[in-house]
Amino acid sequence: MTQSILLIFCSSGDKRSSINTLPPLGVLSIASFLEEKGIQTDVIDFSINPEARFDAEKYDVIGFSINISNQRSTLQMVSDIKNKSPEMHIVVGGPLCMSNPELFFHGSSIDAIFTCEGEEALFEYLTLENKEDVKGLYIKRGSDYYFTGTRNWFNDLDSMPFPAFNKVDMKKYNNFPKRKRPISSIMTSRGCPFSCIFCSHAMGRKWRSRSPENVVREIKYQVNEFGVKEICVYDDNFSLNKQRAEMICDLLIKDKVPVTLQFSNGLRVDSLETSLLVKLKEAGTWLIGLAPETGNPGVMKKIRKGFDHSQVLNIRRECKKIGIKTFGFFMIGFPFEDKGSIEDTIRFAKELDCEIVEFNKVVPYANTELYEMIVDGGYLLTDSPNEVQSYHEGSISTHKVGDMSPNEVKDLIVKAYRQYYLRFPKMIDLLKTFSIKDLWGLTYYAIRTRNV
Repeated sequence: MTQSILLIFCSSGDKRSSINTLPPLGVLSIASFLEEKGIQTDVIDFSINPEARFDAEKYDVIGFSINISNQRSTLQMVSDIKNKSPEMHIVVGGPLCMSNPELFFHGSSIDAIFTCEGEEALFEYLTLENKEDVKGLYIKRGSDYYFTGTRNWFNDLDSMPFPAFNKVDMKKYNNFPKRKRPISSIMTSRGCPFSCIFCSHAMGRKWRSRSPENVVREIKYQVNEFGVKEICVYDDNFSLNKQRAEMICDLLIKDKVPVTLQFSNGLRVDSLETSLLVKLKEAGTWLIGLAPETGNPGVMKKIRKGFDHSQVLNIRRECKKIGIKTFGFFMIGFPFEDKGSIEDTIRFAKELDCEIVEFNKVVPYANTELYEMIVDGGYLLTDSPNEVQSYHEGSISTHKVGDMSPNEVKDLIVKAYRQYYLRFPKMIDLLKTFSIKDLWGLTYYAIRTRNV
């Protein structure tokens, strides 16, 4: 039986790629699960502790969590460890491994790639003699990888211990925007049943939720044990079950839990109504993300968002009445877009007039309907589209966007930001809504990524 494991979350290696640092929930959830099972587990989060040092030889296994922004720095660290300690056992998981494990097959020093939720699977991997009995993995066999078979999604989320926040310094995390610090995060459900063509559905299409009581217990735990004052709810579909969402709010209100909430990952407008928004506000919510993605009705249908612009505008109006700020998310650069549709997005963003917006470039994940559409349509420009490390920096180099050049698309993204933010009423609104420190951080980030 494995005695010890080190779990590592690497930073992007370039602060231009991301300015937000929040607890790596996946890594911390796995850590608490393993320790509850008696396995010594250490955690290093290089996003808040870039100077951390460790002795690889102290551990039986080292595990990494990989996403779009930290894949390059993670693979470099894996290579460095293997060069110094060739016999070290290294495993990887996380969103990018779940959506595109093949990305890590070639020239890799990785012993196993986890394509599933990590808690139970990693415990089995560490404790079973025959690793091929563990479902949900690609295991290295010589120069190839063997898939052990599909693993069922975990349903009883309430049985999971809370993430091991004690293994990181919670005071070091930050997020733009925010109202208070220390700031943390929580995930109250997993999976998404909707069919947006750009989504990899890394956590599956089946929506699985924690009970309201369990969610509120964790929020209280974070507040009471670690002094957390604001929490980012990072579900894909927090409000899919409106009754559950209202019950969470009711419990927070009843117990007067002193915490501020933000849903910067977004809430679907077709799962929101005035009564829920009122309860969210009373429970401490100050910010909600809205994600129409596009201002063009035709593009919205093609990407299968499942709602229309009138619903987005209505929820924005309701939020404004109630006093909840909004964060608008837009994507620019679908292969079937032209200059006109992107101009529609700029116009709609201004009409929606959220307090803050992002115009993200489209990144085609492998094994998504969007990626297949790009390949089948002859739009693909590179053999390695998943080497992209940021939704914000640089031009779109992965695929063609209509008949436009990459620089033309980038210029339209810059135009979107300038036309949105360089309006006198919007500047006044920003000064009223956000702290000077947060505004400076966002402005500096925009300048470094050359989006203004």
